[in-house]
Amino acid sequence: MRKYETFFIVDPDLPDEVNTVVDEKVKAVVGSNGGEVLAYIPWGKKKLAYPVKKHTRGLYILMEYAGGPELVAELERNMRLDERILKFITVKLEDRFDPEKEQARAVVTPPSFGEDEEGSGKPAAAFEGEEEPQEDIEGEEVEEDEEE
Repeated sequence: MRKYETFFIVDPDLPDEVNTVVDEKVKAVVGSNGGEVLAYIPWGKKKLAYPVKKHTRGLYILMEYAGGPELVAELERNMRLDERILKFITVKLEDRFDPEKEQARAVVTPPSFGEDEEGSGKPAAAFEGEEEPQEDIEGEEVEEDEEE
């Protein structure tokens, strides 16, 4: 199984009921071809960079899913035939994807970084007048020249 991301733009003038039908159709194509929708995120209506099929605005939607290469071909074929979808692009995120590992990764919380009392995210040493050592690209400390 592979992990993909498809970003597509839907006609913004459609009523909410029709947008729901488009959402369900896209998800159904993924499900009927042995795929699994991992995330379906509508970004809302936004202005297009240039007119597409005489539209200057569009409803942006991002969908992540897992499946085989034949799923992508079928999904893109359905999107080309649907006049309500203005544009789309598909990107392969991972070659070997295991949904069980993804669920385990989602459960683990990211590490929290220590914050000072003010909650600004800066180390406490920065408030005490001490300077933090500067590092170059390789992560080595850089000594600053003092003027005499």
